Amino acid sequence: MSEVVDRFKPLFRPRTVAIVGASAKSTAQGNRFIRMLRQAGFAGSMYPIHPSAPAIEGLQAFPSLAQTPEPIDYAIVAVAGEKVPELLAAAGGRVRFAQVMSSGFAESEGGREPERSLVEAARSGGMRLLGPNCMGTHSTRGRLTFVAGGPDEEGSVGVMSQSGGLAIDMVHRGRVRGLRYSEVVSLGNCADLGPEDLLEYFLADPATGVIGAYLEHIRDGRRFFELLREARAAKPVVILKGGRTRQGQRAAASHTGSLASNDQIWRALAKQTGSILVDTLEEFLDVLVAFQAFTPRQAPPTGRVLLLGNGGGASVLATDYLARRGLDVAPLDAPVAAALTRLGLPAGASIANPIDVPANVLQRNKGALMREILELLADKAQSDAILMHVNLAVILSYREVDMLGDLVEAAVRAKDVLRGRTHLSLALRANGEAELEDRKRKSCLDAMKAGIAVFDELSNQAMATAAIYDYERFRHLRQAAVS
Repeated sequence: MSEVVDRFKPLFRPRTVAIVGASAKSTAQGNRFIRMLRQAGFAGSMYPIHPSAPAIEGLQAFPSLAQTPEPIDYAIVAVAGEKVPELLAAAGGRVRFAQVMSSGFAESEGGREPERSLVEAARSGGMRLLGPNCMGTHSTRGRLTFVAGGPDEEGSVGVMSQSGGLAIDMVHRGRVRGLRYSEVVSLGNCADLGPEDLLEYFLADPATGVIGAYLEHIRDGRRFFELLREARAAKPVVILKGGRTRQGQRAAASHTGSLASNDQIWRALAKQTGSILVDTLEEFLDVLVAFQAFTPRQAPPTGRVLLLGNGGGASVLATDYLARRGLDVAPLDAPVAAALTRLGLPAGASIANPIDVPANVLQRNKGALMREILELLADKAQSDAILMHVNLAVILSYREVDMLGDLVEAAVRAKDVLRGRTHLSLALRANGEAELEDRKRKSCLDAMKAGIAVFDELSNQAMATAAIYDYERFRHLRQAAVS
């Protein structure tokens, strides 16, 4: 395992980075990379490569990759595609990994032969190749990035993407959602390094606890499958697969030059390996949020669910969804319902499960009632998951109190009481108004820092809970079969 992690260390935690494609006279892609690396806090040496400029962005420049003062761990290449093979071949064995941002290869008409030449040049230059047609590496531990916005907090979510645009979305949206990544890797055309290589790394990396992948095509599908099967769902793997329809396959071919396989193959792979297959980027991020927050239960798997909040209709729809996925939203036992009644809930409240409490009741005594309900449920209801949901338009209309802050604090306290026995998550339901969205974002980050998964809607929350159930059920059944 450590051998795999060590092999990829120059890519994710390089000591030396070369930038090919920066300009002394204008702002090129290479200049942007230098500035983003500085903003991210990269502490190693940076060497701009330019045939004639003595300095770029305040850094001494060098004519070629073979002439830098020290060998290069990671070279970022952002020049015209036809120039890249010769540039890499001339590296003289002094570069470990080269990330080629340049396009014009297999994703373009007539580009397959240039891509073969690119791979041959990389091999003759003694390096591994990331790309081409990719954004590269966003590593919180290595202080590398391909997006603006400064350094991110180190985390446990490792992601690979065969789309550079989606990789950028994952980083930006992940920041808003409170996701903390170990690495996000844009793979592009995968002329050399492919998803199977990154999967092997993320499975071996002790700092990565959750793996996500946007995939269009895998060159060595057998190896990818075998890695997942041999891992025995030791880590959750969430897969967003592009090109699962005939039209999508055509789109994927024009995007990265790959032919994608059909939907049945991927459904079978997920079923046999315990991977989670999702359909949209939103679902992908939601499931990553859930796995980041929850420690999967060993046995039995999450099956009994409680819904708690203000908003009965949303609870009904979520109950339907959970029931279709095999989870149980059963009525509360009579003693638990009686205990809730003794808390002083009014006649308008529902305590059947879903539990629906009007906002004017929740605001009493700075959210103390919600804390009492959550603690009672944690102690007596024997639930596997509590889905708490808040209608922000209603809650924030009570301007004389900070009801949202009080409810988030109640959830945080309840999480400590639950101690991992029950998955507790939170849906903050807004309506798009600027004030509500601002409050929602701050509360989301506060709750996520406390280890509570936060979602935009109860439907998203239910989907992610079902994904947790599917993963835990696979591991439980596999363990039962072994014993």
